[in-house]
Amino acid sequence: MTAPRRNIPRFSRYLWLTLGMFVVFAGSFVVYVRAEKHIDRANERRYQSFVLAEELRQSSDDLTRMVRTYVVTGDPIYKQHYQEILDIRDGRKARPVDYENVYWDLVLADDHRPRPSGEAVPLLDLMKQAGFTEEEFAKLAEAKANSDALTRPEFAAMALVESSGPSAQANRDRAISMLHDEAYHRAKAGIMGPIRDFQGMADQRTLEAVHRAEAEATRMRFAFILFGLLLAFLLWRMQHALHEILGGAVDEVHARIARLGSGDFSSPVPVAAGMENSVLGWLSETQGGLARIAARRNEVEAKNQRLTQLYAALSQCNQAIVRCTDEAELFDLICRDVVTFGGLSMAWIGLLDPQRREIKPVACFGRDTAYLLGLRISVEAADSHGNGPSGRAFRGDQPVWCQDFKNDPTTLPWRADGIHFGWGSSAALPLHRKGEVVGVFTIYADQPNVFDEAERNLLLEMVMDIDYALASFDREALRAQAEEALKQSELHLRTIIETEPECIKLVDSQGRLLQMNRAGLAMLEADSLAQAQSITLKDFIVPEYRDAFFDLHNRVMHGESGTLEFEITGLAGTRRWLETHAAPMRDAKGETTMLLGVTRDITARKEAEARIHYLAHFDALTGLPNRTQLEDRVGYAISLSQRSQGPVALMFLDLDHFKDINDTLGHSVGDALLVELARRLRLVLREEDTLSRLGGDEFIFLLHGVDAQGAAHVARKVLEVIAEPYRIESYDLNVTGSLGIALYPDDGKDLETLSKSADAAMYRAKQEGRNGFCFFTAEMQEHSARHLQLVNALRQ
Repeated sequence: MTAPRRNIPRFSRYLWLTLGMFVVFAGSFVVYVRAEKHIDRANERRYQSFVLAEELRQSSDDLTRMVRTYVVTGDPIYKQHYQEILDIRDGRKARPVDYENVYWDLVLADDHRPRPSGEAVPLLDLMKQAGFTEEEFAKLAEAKANSDALTRPEFAAMALVESSGPSAQANRDRAISMLHDEAYHRAKAGIMGPIRDFQGMADQRTLEAVHRAEAEATRMRFAFILFGLLLAFLLWRMQHALHEILGGAVDEVHARIARLGSGDFSSPVPVAAGMENSVLGWLSETQGGLARIAARRNEVEAKNQRLTQLYAALSQCNQAIVRCTDEAELFDLICRDVVTFGGLSMAWIGLLDPQRREIKPVACFGRDTAYLLGLRISVEAADSHGNGPSGRAFRGDQPVWCQDFKNDPTTLPWRADGIHFGWGSSAALPLHRKGEVVGVFTIYADQPNVFDEAERNLLLEMVMDIDYALASFDREALRAQAEEALKQSELHLRTIIETEPECIKLVDSQGRLLQMNRAGLAMLEADSLAQAQSITLKDFIVPEYRDAFFDLHNRVMHGESGTLEFEITGLAGTRRWLETHAAPMRDAKGETTMLLGVTRDITARKEAEARIHYLAHFDALTGLPNRTQLEDRVGYAISLSQRSQGPVALMFLDLDHFKDINDTLGHSVGDALLVELARRLRLVLREEDTLSRLGGDEFIFLLHGVDAQGAAHVARKVLEVIAEPYRIESYDLNVTGSLGIALYPDDGKDLETLSKSADAAMYRAKQEGRNGFCFFTAEMQEHSARHLQLVNALRQ
């Protein structure tokens, strides 16, 4: 797909030209509007020129009317109005709004004003602002000066009227005459003449300005129309270029894109001649590519559908292998499932006839099974009927894939049937028994080239499953033979079991006792199997071992083997320790249905183990913890103290003169004394404290959370308990003890160091008179070190 190298630059050129022309068009419109505005302003100036001249003329007439009325009537309001007209014209008073229109003709004797006043502006200033030429302004100024000059006779006439005396009427008549005589009229003409001249000059000037503005507006109007036509032409050319780029109307392109966007790839996009390199041309190529992709997708979906069907067929075949009990039933189900679920035309299975050396169909399914009537397929290469797919697959022990059944030269003997039934492809796969080829599994499909690699692998897996099923049938036949032999040996085995000295039992999946020999019944203290079955096995087992027993039972029923030691209570109340070895018992289908248990009485062994465990941790005479257990407890106490920063005390007790009791009264009395002493000492201590016998008459106390003061308190209580009289056999005995106390961590950080420190303190207590206690000090450590050095020196 190539870009339109000619149309797009041309479209861009027209686009920019159109934008430029639009700017020019808009500019010409603005200029045209301004020209029209110039006409309006020229007319406005023309109007304003006449308004100001008219105002000057009107003010002169208003002055004449006011002065004449005052002279006739003598009403001072007219004189006042006269003076006000002069003041407004000269800018001494504010000008009424719209003063150029009729004003003083509307002001009557009541002096009511028709409009409010505005700003005070002299008339000459307004004339200067109007933009008059010097000649025009000179004419107006001349008229204004003549009007001002006329006010002098008018003021003189008003002065005559205002005089009193017998000549008042004569003065009034004279004043009236002054305002109507020829001189007055000449003076008025002197005002109106310049105004007339001004109007002529202003009319000519403003009219020419209006004509110039109108001519300019006309030219701008023609330019505006011309630029509009050019803009329309460029728009048409741009639309034409866009049409060449798109290859059609915008609506058509949009409709084609919408159709492709909706997923309709089948409808072709028509392209006019010469428009192949347009957007529609691109869409046509895109539609073609998408149509090919859609066709490929449909092809892949069809392939996936076939694979899905073959997977379903494989699943059904596996289920058939599980359900069937003989190969005839299996072959029928395989052929039916591969056609029904695999979407194939026909399938058949043939086995070798060893005498005729031909493959004979034994199972088939599909719409074309009539093909198998009278079918002859040889396994000999020299036979023309032995070189087809089935014969070659049997002989070569390899699958044969015929992807074009109608044109494959090896299918020539059967081609007419293939055309008649509409087969496109076929496959022949060898079947095995005991490693030898015994038959062929042949299938047919309507379409050619159906069997790709994925479908071949599925069919090969299916054939492997069929081979496995055939082997299973053979094994089942052998199993049936072995089962009969097993029944014969069962009687011999039962005799052996009944004479076995260990318990042999069978338990079902629900935990019910099924069989048990005489040795097992003796362990349960039952007289018969029925008596043992009347009570559930759970009732024989001590409660704390029931969960473990049923867990073992559950694991065995799921195929595992296991061993369990547990305790039972017999019907006579005797408790025994038993060890059972349990294994699953399976039926002919391989399913676990029972538990086989071989159980022996291990009571004697358990008692021996308990005794050994006890002697390993406790003193045999007193039952107190021995040194091994003491080491564990000291280690725990020290670690706890390190975390909590709490104290720990260790006391070493040695009885005073205990050897004399042993030597005099015998070791039995001494042992009894030690047992009683241990009992008393337990009562003194807390539950968390530890009392241990090291041997002979030596004891160690481990006190948690006890400082020096607490240790001294415990030591006094211990000495008091020891000092109480003893009655041993027929002897009344009194003994005392000496205690040495060491504190963690000052006197040692482990059992060995603490015990040495406590032992040194104990000897110091004996040196100080016995029957007391002493805390370890550094001086004792130095003395012990010097004593050890002295002994070593003497030995050398």
